[in-house]
Amino acid sequence: MTRIISLFTVAMCLGFGPLLNAQTLFHTDSAQEWASTITADELSGLLHILAADSMEGRETGKLGQRKAAAFLAGQFEEMGLQPVNGSYFQPVPLTVTQLKGGLLTLGSEKLTFKNDFVPYPGIQVADIVGEAVFVGYGIQEGAWNDYAGLDVSGKTVVMLSGEPGSAEKGYALSGTETPSKWSQDPSAKRMMADSLGAVATVLVTPEFATLKSRLVPWLSRERMRLDVDRQGEGTDLPTLLVSEEVLLRSTGWKSMKEVRKKWPKRKLKGTNLGAMELHLARSADKVEATNVWGLLPGSDSVLANEIVALTSHYDHVGIDKEGLIYNGADDDGSGTVSLLENAEAWMSAAKAGKGPKRSVLFMAFVGEEKGLLGSEWYSDHPAFPLEQHVCDLNMDMVGRFDEDHKDDDRYVYLIGSDKLSTELHEISEAVNEKHVGIALDYTFNAPDDPNRFYYRSDHYNFAKHDIPVIFYFSGVHEDYHGPGDTPDKIRYPKMAEIGRLVFLTSWEVANRSSKLTVDKVNDFPADR
Repeated sequence: MTRIISLFTVAMCLGFGPLLNAQTLFHTDSAQEWASTITADELSGLLHILAADSMEGRETGKLGQRKAAAFLAGQFEEMGLQPVNGSYFQPVPLTVTQLKGGLLTLGSEKLTFKNDFVPYPGIQVADIVGEAVFVGYGIQEGAWNDYAGLDVSGKTVVMLSGEPGSAEKGYALSGTETPSKWSQDPSAKRMMADSLGAVATVLVTPEFATLKSRLVPWLSRERMRLDVDRQGEGTDLPTLLVSEEVLLRSTGWKSMKEVRKKWPKRKLKGTNLGAMELHLARSADKVEATNVWGLLPGSDSVLANEIVALTSHYDHVGIDKEGLIYNGADDDGSGTVSLLENAEAWMSAAKAGKGPKRSVLFMAFVGEEKGLLGSEWYSDHPAFPLEQHVCDLNMDMVGRFDEDHKDDDRYVYLIGSDKLSTELHEISEAVNEKHVGIALDYTFNAPDDPNRFYYRSDHYNFAKHDIPVIFYFSGVHEDYHGPGDTPDKIRYPKMAEIGRLVFLTSWEVANRSSKLTVDKVNDFPADR
């Protein structure tokens, strides 16, 4: 991958002068005294505790995670940060579920989980009893209406994947060799069935064997989720995948060619498939977990209501079946001890009478490895109204280097800095140019970045609420999510430089006279 040079540096080299006006950096010169307290030695000392074997890999809901939370809370208290809502812990309610097995009866066919059917990811129900009806492709658009004359309310609809036609002969809906949304959007058919009152869908697909091989290992694992009812866009309509052979056996129809030929003309007999029953066996256990937070109140009577958030995640992936401990020194021990060092630098300044005008909230999230769960819970249950949050500076994996930087590890990937606020991006560039001088690499900030890192760490749960973010990241390495991610491999001087960049950027944002301007449109895909 190609490194993208700092925009500030480009502008200076071309003679355009600073990107910002003369008021860009208000107080960062005076902040150097406290920025210098973020040192490689202190980072190393903290990380050798947080990523020690005694923390057991810090897996969410396990003893090691609770040990780590207690350690972080103790650090916050010792520094003098204030508890939030009377505590250094924000409880995060979680449930661990695992699909153990299941039986689907469709007509006279009895089908078993893993062999004959697989649920679509996200299925929540355990039991469905009712009638099943075949609805062709399950499409309702313009003159094409698979539901014409059918009452599917309270029933399970059985439908074919894809849409009528082919690339060779053209598709009936688009009239071209390009398929319509009904083939490209996996939720479109489910949402249509949901809107017509169906209680479940069974999708018949010629790719069942391939999909089964991909989904069964994933569906059979323990899954952790927030212990809440999710009310989002789209649909959670239960959906099951079966093969074309299952459809033919349960109906007695001769071939799929016959089905596709006769259905549009409504000459297919026996479309009422009779009884349908689904029974899934699933375990569900509640889990104890917490975010850890501490507050440095702002000194300005007006601006103190605004929150500058500094974040990391302190969980990791635990211990494997062979007993190997995954210490997670880089992921994300590095970001978490950098958070601690930032908090200590800020508290030192405050004790010297140089505290921030705005309040600074330090948060170590739990459950990032399980799906950004701790930060999602915070964004849904914030300690302060979301509109009072000025930005989130998130540190996740800032202690190693990747293959593209093996010859010079004085760099950091910045992700998201310009996606919501041009002002935050320019502050970041100016602070680095004046005080730190490491290479700012925007490779993973590209909108078409296939890694989609912008959606894969805790800052995302701020950004989706239009709160400007910067994600500090040093890239993936050979020990990512492996037992080799240990404290001895961390580049502590590199971490210290990134930590100072975060501190000075937060110092500038926390002391500016006006709140950061959000001047970009928040445009996130439905599924990150």
